[in-house]
Amino acid sequence: MVRGIANQTRATQGWATSVATVHMHPIRSQTVMLVLFACGFASCTDNSKSTASTTDHTSQTPPQASAVLSPESDKPQVPASTRQPKSTIGASQKISIPAGTFESGSTPGDRGRDPTIEPALVKAELAQFTIDRLPYPNDPTAEPRTGVTRQQAAQLCEQREQRLCTELEWERACKGPDGDPYPTGSGWDSACEQHPNACATGFDVVAMGVNLTEWTSSNLDADEDNKRPAAVLRGANANAADTDHRCARRVRGDEASSGDSIGFRCCGGAPNAARIVRPVLQQIFRPAKVSASQATNIVRSVPQLEYLGDVSFFREPDDVDRVVNRGDTGKQGNILTANPVLWNPIVGEELLVISGLGSSGSSFIAAFFVLPNDRYRLASSFVLKNETGPVVLGYNGWTKNRLMWSTCWGCLGEEGPIIHREAGRVVIEQR
Repeated sequence: MVRGIANQTRATQGWATSVATVHMHPIRSQTVMLVLFACGFASCTDNSKSTASTTDHTSQTPPQASAVLSPESDKPQVPASTRQPKSTIGASQKISIPAGTFESGSTPGDRGRDPTIEPALVKAELAQFTIDRLPYPNDPTAEPRTGVTRQQAAQLCEQREQRLCTELEWERACKGPDGDPYPTGSGWDSACEQHPNACATGFDVVAMGVNLTEWTSSNLDADEDNKRPAAVLRGANANAADTDHRCARRVRGDEASSGDSIGFRCCGGAPNAARIVRPVLQQIFRPAKVSASQATNIVRSVPQLEYLGDVSFFREPDDVDRVVNRGDTGKQGNILTANPVLWNPIVGEELLVISGLGSSGSSFIAAFFVLPNDRYRLASSFVLKNETGPVVLGYNGWTKNRLMWSTCWGCLGEEGPIIHREAGRVVIEQR
């Protein structure tokens, strides 16, 4: 049992690190130092040695799956300078957006991301189209037109032989040629809220997503909670949270509604047929076919975990039985495994959870957001310094938002939950 209190960092995606020294129960007089990354509390394990297996499992993960993206800081990123329009703004100006492919949606683990409706960097191919440089009436001397329903907005565009933009056209124009997450670049420039016409996207579209939400012609698919499709708006109002201004953010709306904060802009050319398909809930827990060498590539791609060395998995069922036998509660209907697990706590979010032993002699638990193209992003990790485990994972079919790690099943202080919180943060605790 742990005696002492560990320092806890917030459950962020930043490289937050805390170090805690904890003391074992007097029967186990050893003192252990734990290094926690991203989030967590201190933990203790049985100090008996475990034999870990380096045998590869059948793989569905490419051998070179080692491109781990750095977690995003909770502190908003602010551009060094305001990206101003490249030329003088005039009335009726249109921007030609070239044909091409871009990544729609956002990166799993991004602040403010809603995985239930935002795709995870899904490639979308669009034909060339034009978009008004400013919100309707596309005139720098006139105030943006607000207070209209989506149908009224569409009619006003038709009167100009144009149409409402699709949401993917809007997002492409917002992200620009470099795929910026914000219309103002790599971060949100709050100065644009007061001076929207002084801010441009990488494609030189002005006042986009700055101080108005904008109607699009696209609909959000129905789901279990919303039986009818909803209209999609993009952008955000002035004084909204910085993450609300992300180019990937989708806003559910009633097409018959109107308001002073809802505007629109018009597009030209044939409407692009590409659309966002709403994600569906996958099986909550399932085995991940990841080999020890692949796990090594993934873990060693994280600078703060590189020192762990080559990764080996604990043996199954031998080490699982050891962890269960150390306690006196039995499995109680839970599934325990020494192998990696794929975890879908909510619609649109998938994590790879690994427990293992590094060649440095420290065991660990790590959770990674699964990204497209065999990439991963660290969500949270927990290192048991100089402790060889075994460490196993436990889960059941009725708890979606958490699973357990354990060195002694049912033992106070020698296990804890891995929790997916509403804000998309993952925390690893010791209890």
